[in-house]
Amino acid sequence: MRRRALVAIGVVLSLVALATLASACGRASQDEGVTPTSLGCRPGADTTIAGVPTGGGRGDAGRDAGTGTTIAGVPTPYTCVDTGFRPDPDGFSFANWGGVAAGDAITTKTLVALFGAENVCIDAGQRQCTPRPSAIAWAAQMNELLANGRCEGMSVAAERFFTGLTELARLDSSANATEDLSEHNRRLVEDITYWWATQLMPEVAAAASASRSLQPSAIVAAVTAGLRGGSANTMGLYSKLGGHAVTPFAVTYDEPYFSIWVYDSNHPGRPGRVLVDAATQTWHYQSRPSPDARADEGWNGSGPGGLEYTPMSVRMLHFTTPFSNDTGENAFALAIVATSADSSTAVDLRISGPGIDIDTADGGPAPEGMIVQRIENNNGIGHATFVYVRPSIPLVITPTASETRVPVTISIDGPSLPWQEVTLTTPAFPTRLAAAAPGALPVRIEVSPDTGTRVIVTGHTTVTVSYNATRARVHRTKIAGPGETRVPARDPTGAGG
Repeated sequence: MRRRALVAIGVVLSLVALATLASACGRASQDEGVTPTSLGCRPGADTTIAGVPTGGGRGDAGRDAGTGTTIAGVPTPYTCVDTGFRPDPDGFSFANWGGVAAGDAITTKTLVALFGAENVCIDAGQRQCTPRPSAIAWAAQMNELLANGRCEGMSVAAERFFTGLTELARLDSSANATEDLSEHNRRLVEDITYWWATQLMPEVAAAASASRSLQPSAIVAAVTAGLRGGSANTMGLYSKLGGHAVTPFAVTYDEPYFSIWVYDSNHPGRPGRVLVDAATQTWHYQSRPSPDARADEGWNGSGPGGLEYTPMSVRMLHFTTPFSNDTGENAFALAIVATSADSSTAVDLRISGPGIDIDTADGGPAPEGMIVQRIENNNGIGHATFVYVRPSIPLVITPTASETRVPVTISIDGPSLPWQEVTLTTPAFPTRLAAAAPGALPVRIEVSPDTGTRVIVTGHTTVTVSYNATRARVHRTKIAGPGETRVPARDPTGAGG
């Protein structure tokens, strides 16, 4: 599972992440004119990638050489950069997996690692953390997404082991390489889960979203510059088949294609490659590299939007706590998350307000001061939508879903509001529900930082509205629509935790 459309909705330029991306990408601002010469690609002595020697043994890390080289049986006349990472032994020996069990879920421990005890626990001074209700609810929604796969976490973790940002011995003193680590190693699973969760942070989302505005050739330049400079990074691939995260480790050139060679956690022990034609700004992905560079497995695209580049540096920033009511911790007025318990259901939001009118399903631009992430599973089905809103203004939110007979949850939080959650638990489209537009759910949520929230149920469906009545207590109201209820604005004495 991976982000489908991290739509850069007027990305907030003040975020440190964007400055980090600009410095990390180097030549990434080039949308045209990327050539082997401009990237410094060159022929040289034999090297190897993916453990397929051509006479000289495995190549040295970082060697820019390539004449006569083959990668998994594929000719690579020019090498632009080669870090020496190899899926075998530097990737995991086990494949990406789905589902959530007690030992591999997002827990209070994960949240504390991401945000700090002071933002997660009701009383951070106690020896044992009692998580705030809003933190528990946020983790529950994230675990629904985690159940679709961990490619993001595995891609990040493998790169960190290779570059030494995470020491193997910290997880397994007997491991000599990443492939020696077991999927039954609890500390490793916790590590993978943590790095998976970083994709949901607004700092990471903003940087990744910015890279999605680049042409494929500029992504080639960014990846090449990053690998050559020694910075760890990951990539995202988005097409009609879905979204997926991979780890780049080399870039080669064989006219007219640049090949970005990657570790793919879905295919342990073998490389994949993203082929980019800089002249046409098109790309396609081969999870099983073929000597026929034109062979297309269906993962493909053209122009900006299909390829994403995320430097490791943005995953090491201080993360905004989406469920925090501390204005010093959370500069966003609202954090809105819409999820479904069914991984085949696309959930989106129509949002309107002063100067704002967006539908996250469109994937287009939206007003400055907002960041939108759409999450999809590997089959290209939208599963969740995240919206971070900077301005403190009244908004009207209408959820939409591709399947209207499964539970849908919308959570809202921000410094001026107590954490609140709206859950539709019964079929949203009874026969003859006349007024509903296709996909629209019969709920309208009006949010105001001054007066609180008004939840209006417009059809015959059951909706549960929950919110923090006090720091540690949740108030719940069930509505058998039509009907409505209100959630008050944040109590300045501390309600909402």
